[in-house]
Amino acid sequence: MRSKTLEIYEINSDIIGLMVAINEIGWPEIREQSVHRILYLSSVLYAFIYSKNDGNFNNYHFSITDSGPFSSVINKSLLDLRVRELLLEDEHGNFKINTIRLKEESLPQSDKLEWFRIVIYILGKYGESKVFGFVIQDPQYKEFFQRNSQKEIDISDQNRTTKTLNKFKKTFEESIENVSQINQKEYLELYFEYIFSKIIRKES
Repeated sequence: MRSKTLEIYEINSDIIGLMVAINEIGWPEIREQSVHRILYLSSVLYAFIYSKNDGNFNNYHFSITDSGPFSSVINKSLLDLRVRELLLEDEHGNFKINTIRLKEESLPQSDKLEWFRIVIYILGKYGESKVFGFVIQDPQYKEFFQRNSQKEIDISDQNRTTKTLNKFKKTFEESIENVSQINQKEYLELYFEYIFSKIIRKES
């Protein structure tokens, strides 16, 4: 069994990396609810892009709440980061990174930090609500929400969310001249551009 201290340390590192990525695109602050949502999206989209489970998001265990996915370990990490003043919270409950106390060793590994940068870029371009709204249309999420289930959401590459994303993958890739020539950032950007311009508009 993994140490809870190690688990919190790793999630602290992820949240700091997420906040650095947010800061880089000029978002001044973020709500607590959005931290849960974005880490959930990061987990699900990672499973979509990288079908092999390499353990990068194995620390996360999400359940359903009225405001979206929730992870108790994220809450514990946010509390720890506030106490240590690595995160600052305003009177409205919004968080921002304390750049004065930030240390390089607090950041996640470079590949994971780059993944957060990609996810934040996609959210910055299309909007958190729009991307999140599409991703949670899968049967598993809806079923858990309607039943008020406290069961853990499956965020592996076998979950229904990933299957929903994969549903449009074949036709999307057929619309790209050479999919092997684009990187993960370009892939996700073009994928959501395809979804929002071709699929959602057609179905609405």
